[in-house]
Amino acid sequence: MNYQGMPGWLRSACSGRVFTEDVYPDGCLHAAFVRSPHAHASIIDIHTRIEGMEGVVAVWTAADLPGQPRPIPCIIPLKNRDGTARADPPRTLLARGKVRHHGEAVAMVVARTARMAEAAARRIDVVYEPLPQVTQADLALQPGAPRVWDDIPGNLCFDWETGDEAAVEAAMRTAASVVEASIVNNRVVPSPLETRSAVAWVDPDTGERILITPSQGAHWTRDVIARDVLGWDPATLEVITPRVGGSFGMKIFVYPEQVLVLLAAQHLGQAVKWVASRTEAFLSDTHGRDHHTRVRLALDADGNFLAIRADTDANLGASLSNYGPFNPTMCSSPVLPGAYRFGAMYSRVRGALTHTVPLDSYRGAGRPEANYVLERIIDIAALELNLDRAALRRRNLLRPADLPYTTSTGVRLTGGLFADNLERALEKIDYAGFPARRDKSRAGNKLRGLGLANYLETNGGMALARVTQPDGVSRESARLCFRRDGRLRADVGTQSSGQGHRTSYTKILADYLGYDASAITVHQGRTDRLAQGMGTGGSKSLLSGSTALLQAADAVILKAREWAAKVWGVPLEQVRWEAGRLSCGARHFTLHELAILAVADLPEGTPHPFETEVCAAITEGTFANGCHACEVEIDPDTGAVDILNYVSVNDFGVIISDDKVRNQVVGGSAQGIGQALLEDCRFDPDDGRLMTADFGRYHLPQVADMPPMEVVLNQGSAGANRLGIKGCGESGASAAPPAVMNAVQDALSSALGRQASTIQMPATPPAIWALLHAKESRA
Repeated sequence: MNYQGMPGWLRSACSGRVFTEDVYPDGCLHAAFVRSPHAHASIIDIHTRIEGMEGVVAVWTAADLPGQPRPIPCIIPLKNRDGTARADPPRTLLARGKVRHHGEAVAMVVARTARMAEAAARRIDVVYEPLPQVTQADLALQPGAPRVWDDIPGNLCFDWETGDEAAVEAAMRTAASVVEASIVNNRVVPSPLETRSAVAWVDPDTGERILITPSQGAHWTRDVIARDVLGWDPATLEVITPRVGGSFGMKIFVYPEQVLVLLAAQHLGQAVKWVASRTEAFLSDTHGRDHHTRVRLALDADGNFLAIRADTDANLGASLSNYGPFNPTMCSSPVLPGAYRFGAMYSRVRGALTHTVPLDSYRGAGRPEANYVLERIIDIAALELNLDRAALRRRNLLRPADLPYTTSTGVRLTGGLFADNLERALEKIDYAGFPARRDKSRAGNKLRGLGLANYLETNGGMALARVTQPDGVSRESARLCFRRDGRLRADVGTQSSGQGHRTSYTKILADYLGYDASAITVHQGRTDRLAQGMGTGGSKSLLSGSTALLQAADAVILKAREWAAKVWGVPLEQVRWEAGRLSCGARHFTLHELAILAVADLPEGTPHPFETEVCAAITEGTFANGCHACEVEIDPDTGAVDILNYVSVNDFGVIISDDKVRNQVVGGSAQGIGQALLEDCRFDPDDGRLMTADFGRYHLPQVADMPPMEVVLNQGSAGANRLGIKGCGESGASAAPPAVMNAVQDALSSALGRQASTIQMPATPPAIWALLHAKESRA
């Protein structure tokens, strides 16, 4: 794309400095959507007459869509236990014949202003016939439950398994103890600060199609929309992702609104824009988690873990989002044994279709769910068997002498500070002094508890690549370009949504190439700048982005050496790259100086001879690990939980940006605390409507809810990559929920004994109060 000839609004989008909502094309039309008020209903009629509707340009239902677009695909192939393929319910752009969740889009209105479009959408009359509905996974799988799709019996999308069931059952039969529990991983709404949005435009002079939208990877968005849904050559669509205000996984995916806005721009010949309201976000963004798991842990007489089994019913929603089946299966099960020594494991997952918005990746994408099950059952076992929580973990954690170690799920761990993380967390939280603090709280009529949770992350996008890439290999792309004044532009296929990628990438390039950081600019979110890009997800960006950038930097250095050797008339081997300088005899130049010299005699517009684009293979993932410790106090009169102290000890390998890593840990932990104590996503049991569709009823953690948090970066175990780094962004969301809930259980155990283990997330004050007073009423 010719940057100089761009309209100003498009230039601002390409700069990456503005959000999509800040982009205002000249003469832009605006879209609004008519959404179902029912969880399940037949569509009897839609009255779409626009006479008298101010400023309305078009109204589309499913029957009106041009070009016969295909449903948005789920790209995850999955086999059932019997070898058959999973069900594949269609995710259409607009509802056809029936609506299957509250908030499903039924029609699109395009008008001159956003206000006019929204007003017209409210006037579209849709006649519905409500039908029976089911919103819970466990209930959806029961005989006789209302069907989401007539051709999918029992609402069962898949029945998947991994591990050695026979070995696990044998271990259960011979174990000294088998501890069982039912564990709920509650449904959450991702709730990024910036809602979803889209601006589409077709250049009247060139016919080039452009979609501006927040995403976690512009290339992925382009390919799914163009190739899979609209049947276009992906090269005919440019996707631009400018600045992104949070995502947490849910902006990875393609949504109907993005496609519909693009179709409207093409069909109407004008730019079209849509920005979701907060209520629309609650109703139409993918949700996360929502697992019901029955877990069993087998131990010998000495407290050694023998085997673990998890049987999970996972809610998928009414249809499948792009990665939907991946999160509860292939992304979750590999970390079920954590960093503990287990002889055997088995996991069975039933994917349930329900009358709810589709579910997909949310910060951690299956790994927090598995870690929650593991760390909760360990504490429940300690409570039931009267064992010390720390000693039980210490006995079973991998020790340095055990490494390298292949877990019972096939994860090969070559390094990690597992046992040391636990010991540091115990020291920082003053585990030894806790009994005295508990007595002090008891004297004040308060219940005090302390919770621990280890975690193991598998980062790098390796599991997803194995099932989605033709050769099973994860990749990332980078391009390095030089201006005539020597300034360096780096394009990379990852996508920041607030993590500060640009700062980290700039530091990596500046250090490696001997460049002044102020002479480097980093760009993401442009499909016209790179042939391909894998985007961001799974705490992989620094790993994959740095791998691509360093390979591109190596290629630049080689080109610079070759250019210098040719100009200086010397063999290539005499031109050396040392300490950020190119040297040959008495000649010594920085790369910046050489970049200027290389184009001094070339005409303006000539490609720079050092320009390089690479697509790098990511051959090794990373395995971040750590231990969180949480101390709480509960007021039995109100059920309110006060987090008094919080410690997070983490092995993230080599640290590139200390402040950004710590901020990621705090942010992820805040989301984990919110899930554990506050975020209560509820559907009306009578009609299936989402009852918590705003922040007045769905409560996110506030600053006042956050405890003083000590973040310890336990360095000493490098990742298997050039920088020695490990992913950090999702660790807090994995460790915080079990740490908090184990603390809550510990506090309640002094009043309830073993019944304390029945507490589920979110442990809201009413839930805790009811549990405490139910005991009183029984007494």
